[in-house]
Amino acid sequence: MKNLILILTLLVSSYTFSQDVTILHINAKWNTSNDYNLDRIRNAKVLKVFLEEQKVDFKAQIKSVPTIVLIGKDGKPKGQWSAGLSFKLEVPIDEIQDRINLVLFGKWLVNIFLKRKLLKVLQHFG
Repeated sequence: MKNLILILTLLVSSYTFSQDVTILHINAKWNTSNDYNLDRIRNAKVLKVFLEEQKVDFKAQIKSVPTIVLIGKDGKPKGQWSAGLSFKLEVPIDEIQDRINLVLFGKWLVNIFLKRKLLKVLQHFG
């Protein structure tokens, strides 16, 4: 029971501070047909910007569009996903969400959620 209360407390406090994590979606105006859909992302603020409207030093750091950058509470990048030659991002949305969860909740709490999710799946087929 104490563990359950501890986990719930951590979840509530982590959720409260979740807006400190930002997903930055960077694309070019000419490539908007390849925008990545981030509507299913939870526990993070999503910002979409056009590369053409950014400062020169920022533009120089982006090698491909679209690019998605996960920025942590400390303002540092915690993950980055970029398109290839197709100018289309080919990453599962779950991979981005899993990284957000890892940054917010830490590895041990994510493992607890994954174990519970696996148990539910096994019970469904069991």
